[in-house]
Amino acid sequence: MKPIYVLGHQNPDTDSICSAIAYSYYKNTLTSQESCYEPVRLGPINNETRFVLNHFNMPVPALLENVYAQLSDIAYDTPLNIRESAPLSEVWHIMMENNIKTVNIVDEDFSFVGLVTLGDIAKASLEISHDFSEFNVPLQNIVETLSGEVIYDSGNNFCGNVSVAAMKIEDVETRLIKGSLIIVGSRKDVQLLALQKGVNTLVLTGDALVTEEVLELARANNVNLVKVPHDTFTAAKLLNLSVPVHYVAKTKGLVTFNIDDYVDDVKEALLKYKYRYFPVLSNKKTVGMLARRHILEFVGKNVVLVDHNETAQSVEGLEQEQILEIIDHHRIGSIETAQPIIFVNRPVGCTATIIYNLYKENNIPILPNIAGLMCAAILSDTLMFKSPTCTSEDVRSAQELAQIAGIELEDFARSMFVAGTSLGGKTAKEIFYTDFKSFPVGDYKIGVSQVNIYNTKLGSLKDDIIAFMQELQVEGDYDILLLMLTDVLNEGSEFLYVGSHVEVLSRAFGIPIAGESFFLPHVVSRKKQVIPQLISALRSL
Repeated sequence: MKPIYVLGHQNPDTDSICSAIAYSYYKNTLTSQESCYEPVRLGPINNETRFVLNHFNMPVPALLENVYAQLSDIAYDTPLNIRESAPLSEVWHIMMENNIKTVNIVDEDFSFVGLVTLGDIAKASLEISHDFSEFNVPLQNIVETLSGEVIYDSGNNFCGNVSVAAMKIEDVETRLIKGSLIIVGSRKDVQLLALQKGVNTLVLTGDALVTEEVLELARANNVNLVKVPHDTFTAAKLLNLSVPVHYVAKTKGLVTFNIDDYVDDVKEALLKYKYRYFPVLSNKKTVGMLARRHILEFVGKNVVLVDHNETAQSVEGLEQEQILEIIDHHRIGSIETAQPIIFVNRPVGCTATIIYNLYKENNIPILPNIAGLMCAAILSDTLMFKSPTCTSEDVRSAQELAQIAGIELEDFARSMFVAGTSLGGKTAKEIFYTDFKSFPVGDYKIGVSQVNIYNTKLGSLKDDIIAFMQELQVEGDYDILLLMLTDVLNEGSEFLYVGSHVEVLSRAFGIPIAGESFFLPHVVSRKKQVIPQLISALRSL
């Protein structure tokens, strides 16, 4: 079953990760079918989130770098792989039985060798002469093609001329060449003569009786002896189809694709070529046959967004895919969809609060570890109910979830914050990207990172962080870059700032700002106390 990815925002925080896991479990339980909702992350997890996942014995979701469609996402045709030694007759029958015109040719290791079409076989059957000297034909191919029976196998393949012995014995003798293949009926005199001359293969038509004398001579001279049910004319005609398929297969200049190739790149390639099918490979093995109709019918990956609804905060390639649902508690952003979707957006302090209430509304039982994840997300996003974004619904939900999970709220929150606010061993870049979000505001571009601290001082790291932010501001073309250092205990945030619009900050927060840092008491919420003020100030310019 095709997976549906449930993903939070870039630089994921605890709510983003835990809500993705909890909502995936909710959807898989609700649908009562094979699990197909898969939680993923859009970046490394922070220390706080790692503590939470470890505490509740939950694995870290897989990393999803982008959702650009790949050939692995497409329902292409299952390939028919034919070994390169197979006779043309076998390939022909397979094509007829399956109503196809192209098959893959593979070697003994099932690695891709080439392609053969119905036209290739038809052309070869007409063009192959009675001179088989350029072909090395296994005896088994001859037997299979002519529906024959091996009377004696010399162990030698056939490679030489083909003659039909339908003439006087004296005329036949002039045509017998050592190493050739002779087709003959019940004429014992011709049979014996051919064996004496040392032909490679003797084909007896019409299910001719094989005498002991003939058999003994075949053994003595090491000649392949085959009996077939066909008349001489039919046998001679069918013999062309015993040639191994690799002699007529296309092996050079073929256009193939890898299963990991992006659909957009494949589309461009398809415009250049007019082939009916294109092999899709994985580790040199053919896994599919791609036609243009497969590209036209493809609908892209399916995703569910949690804890965000802005393109800039989401996964690369999102605009090409199918957004099925959005579950969020932030402002309505820039996401557009081609069709109506489920969009749950509520003014609460945490996405997990919304998801918990969906569990209750649908009477979905909650496992203790899932309850623990949602409770941790609420504690994290609301800073233990101290954030102005926190609502009574968040508090009630966290209390109920704590009971299910078997944890004590204050003790767990303290342990979580201590684990999450440690900056030891982190680079300036790692600190900044702990929880970073980018926001377009008209013609302006702002970025705000938030890091929770717990009795922590930056010291010499402050200069390193400022230097990193200055580089990012230029590279990312940001008008304003902020880092919120939120003190969980003292309920305030120190801001590090780079950019060219300091007057915007002064207007937004109502204080004179000079230099690269400032402190705002009681400001702990990026969503409610920082972003709206910045947006209002920028729009007033």
